[in-house]
Amino acid sequence: MNMRPALVPLLLLLVIVAPLVTVPALQGQTNGEAHATVPQVTRTDYDMAAFMAPLPLGEAESKGRQLFAQRCANCHGGTTQRPGPPLGRASIEKLGDVAIRDKINKGSAMMPGFASSLQPAQIDEIIAFLKPFEPPRRQASPPD
Repeated sequence: MNMRPALVPLLLLLVIVAPLVTVPALQGQTNGEAHATVPQVTRTDYDMAAFMAPLPLGEAESKGRQLFAQRCANCHGGTTQRPGPPLGRASIEKLGDVAIRDKINKGSAMMPGFASSLQPAQIDEIIAFLKPFEPPRRQASPPD
């Protein structure tokens, strides 16, 4: 009995099916992950009026407010989805100027350091803004 004629269709099927199975699996392995992931985006209402409410600020505090809005508010702005704590007067009183300046410069496991992208005077302006600022209270997270 010659098994070659039966083996040819099997090999042909293997050549056609193998790429269809392995290519998607290989494409899904990105960035060292076992499979591709798609971030889930959840919209949260942010009380921008509370953040932008008029405050009696001097020039340094006003510049600091703008820098905080551009660089910090995304994570420290007071919503439930943000990874960082809300920052303001209480943070400065609790930790002190030096600790806040050090954290902004060096960052942490969850926060990037800004030593290479912010000048020392800009960090001082952010701290000057935080001293009189009361962050908005975080909203309770909606049930899933």
